[in-house]
Amino acid sequence: MTAQMVGDFREELGEKPASHSVLVLDSGEMFKHWRRVSLSSDFLARYYSYYFPYKEKAKERISRDAAENSISYILNELIENTAKYSDARDKTVDIRVWLLQEEMVFKISNYVTPTLAESFRKLAREILAGNPEELYIRRLERNTETDGGDSGLGYLTLINDYGIGLSFKFATVQPDLFQVTVQARMKCKEG
Repeated sequence: MTAQMVGDFREELGEKPASHSVLVLDSGEMFKHWRRVSLSSDFLARYYSYYFPYKEKAKERISRDAAENSISYILNELIENTAKYSDARDKTVDIRVWLLQEEMVFKISNYVTPTLAESFRKLAREILAGNPEELYIRRLERNTETDGGDSGLGYLTLINDYGIGLSFKFATVQPDLFQVTVQARMKCKEG
């Protein structure tokens, strides 16, 4: 299997996680029952929030409420995209979350056709190569003139508002099938 990375995609974590979760879903089922996206996100966010201190006890790490809200938003955005953009026969969505000392790592994978993989790779390169704040404004302006489509606004929001480090992996599984993995890294500390 050949793979191309966009951004600082890391296969290895570099340390043993305090916790690791795996959730495997079907994008077709998620699309039919859209509420499952937020339920899955909220469940994982609530679970991981208990690794963070109460607000009044937080000194270096973000508070429990901030962690829960951030994790839920990040996962919701990432899972939602896989539900919307899984155009291959294989509808498997693989969600992995690791809690490390300094950060949380999220890897969300799904399967797409070569056409969608190439379009997404182009978007990923554009998002990571440009100024995220300027790109966000340009995309907002463009979306008011068009139907929005594949604007990347969700990814830009993760970068701009949540300080998320994004990277992407495009792996050729078969000539007509790609596995796309989005890796998001969230800092566990304030500032």
